[in-house]
Amino acid sequence: MTIRSNNILITICYRSLLLLILINSRNLHGGAFELGMSSLNDGDFAEAFCLWRPLAMQGHVEAAYHLGWLYANGNGLRVDIDKAVYWWKRSAAQGHNEAMFALALAYTNGKGIKKNHQEAFKWYRTAAERGHADAREIIKSKLLKPEKVLINQLKTVLQSDWLSERRVVEADVVNLRAGPGREHPVVKRIEAGARLFIIDRKEKWLLAVDPEDLSQAWIADWLTTRTE
Repeated sequence: MTIRSNNILITICYRSLLLLILINSRNLHGGAFELGMSSLNDGDFAEAFCLWRPLAMQGHVEAAYHLGWLYANGNGLRVDIDKAVYWWKRSAAQGHNEAMFALALAYTNGKGIKKNHQEAFKWYRTAAERGHADAREIIKSKLLKPEKVLINQLKTVLQSDWLSERRVVEADVVNLRAGPGREHPVVKRIEAGARLFIIDRKEKWLLAVDPEDLSQAWIADWLTTRTE
C-alpha cells in the first residue's frame, strides 16, 4: 500500500478504535462485529478491518473468519493468502465450518499458496464431518474419480456414516454392473458375505464401492442386506 493509503487506514482505524472503546465500555462485543458487517456491506472494507482485527485477536471466531476473506480478496488491503490462511485456521480451530471449507479451497486452488491436495482433503473432510454440504459433495466427486495421492484418505473417509451405508451380499454369486440395470454389462462378480459401501442409489440399484481398491459398480438392492 502507498503512504497515503496507509495514512487513510490509520485514520479509519483510529476512528474505529474510538467506536470499539465505546462498544466495549457497554459490553457490546457482538455490536462491534455487526458494525463491521455493516461497514463491509457499505463497501467500507478498511473500517470493517479495523473493527474485526481486534475482535479476531481476542478469539472472536466470526471476526477471524471474515478477516481472512478481507485478506484473501484484497478488500481494502493487499491480497495476502498467508494471512488469510492464518485467520481461517484460528477460526477453524474453534469449530467454524466455513473457515474449514475456505482452507480446503485455498489449498486446492493454490493461488498465493502452494497447492496441497492432502491438506485440502483434510479440511474438506473435517468440514464434511461437521455437516458442510459442499464439502460432502466434493468428497463424493473425488470418490467417483479417485486421485492416487488421496487413495488412503478416501479409503478412510469411506467409513464415515454420512458418506456411505454398509451392505452385505446375500446371494451366492452376484453380478456387479457398469450401470444401474440389467442391460448394462457385468464388470465383476462377488460371492455371498462380501461387504460393500454404498454411495449412491438409482431406484432399486445401488452404486457400490469396494473398500480395497475403490472400484465402483452397480448392484441390485434386493441382492443385499443393510448392516451397521
